[in-house]
Amino acid sequence: MRVVRGAAATAGTCCTRAACRHVRAARQRPSAAPAGGQRTAPHAPQCAHRSMRLPLLPLLVLPLVLARPAAAGICWTGMDRGGRCSSVAALRVSRTDCCAGAKNSPVAWSPADLDNGQIFFYKALSGGVPCNACAESCASMPCGSGRRCVVRGGRAKCVCAAACRRAGPVCGSDGKTYRSLCRLRRRACRRPAKHLSLDYPGPCRVGSCEGVRCGGDKRCVLDAELGAHCVRCGACSVAGAPVCAVDGRTYAGICALRRAACERGKALPLAYRGPCIANATCATVTCNAGQRCMSGGASGARCVSCGSCGGGSGGSRRPLCGSDARTYPSWCRLQRAACHAGRVVDPMHPGPCTGSKNITNNSVNFERGDDDTRVL
Repeated sequence: MRVVRGAAATAGTCCTRAACRHVRAARQRPSAAPAGGQRTAPHAPQCAHRSMRLPLLPLLVLPLVLARPAAAGICWTGMDRGGRCSSVAALRVSRTDCCAGAKNSPVAWSPADLDNGQIFFYKALSGGVPCNACAESCASMPCGSGRRCVVRGGRAKCVCAAACRRAGPVCGSDGKTYRSLCRLRRRACRRPAKHLSLDYPGPCRVGSCEGVRCGGDKRCVLDAELGAHCVRCGACSVAGAPVCAVDGRTYAGICALRRAACERGKALPLAYRGPCIANATCATVTCNAGQRCMSGGASGARCVSCGSCGGGSGGSRRPLCGSDARTYPSWCRLQRAACHAGRVVDPMHPGPCTGSKNITNNSVNFERGDDDTRVL
């Protein structure tokens, strides 16, 4: 309905187009004069007075349009090759908000404001949505120690590139020898969950602490696999629950046991929890779930965790001579053989036993539990 402004409108009325034409025609026609000779104005159809209203939908959409960022786009968790993105982090965000966290994890942004259906077709047909990396230069890309920033494929990223001057082999905290400190640091950068660090300069020593130079207040200690490590002998301020070690002595907690091992320079494995029992046997000793009791040794009995040696979880793979005069390919195999036999077997020295029988059987498999047998 079109509102016509005219005489009727000035009088506070409104009319349709057809009604207004009727009014104009009535004004042009002569009207019969009533008695007395007076003419009356033609009757104009009146419309009910209504206030003008805007449609409801634009009023509802208007606040959304005003509140929406002018430069909204899509934030991505990363950029694939070819400058395309496929993993959505957030929709309808500006580049500033999207790239605010680009220092810790590289992200990208695209100005296209697409819905989920359009994004799906981009992934299926084009390998992703064209996007721009948040960090296109190394100017605002701090990488931290042991890493440096490089620009590859138009995107800035941090790579492992340790700088060091020390040449020659070093021993890592994992008991492995590295060609140089740089190689060790690069490995530590690539695998931060391993917490790899420098143990001491020079190749890793086995069976003896001779030639090991530990810095600061650290001391050289042989672990249960006869590998040399630099360990700090910490103090124990609070006594813990008593434990029995394989030497048949009771210690006031694991901390006291570790300190005793550090001071004597050789691993002191845990036999079982609780004070040592005189003439202990597997019938009188209680082991934790997943452990098995072995008889023998100075403690009379010992609780050990017997597990598989596959998948790189069996510790170092160096041959050892056991106390049973047999050669084992690794400490883990020695432990498994002892678990299978139910008798304690301790490593005597690295390398094969003279005139001994080699043990290569790996068929025995027990459930793996908490291993307390390597306490330093």
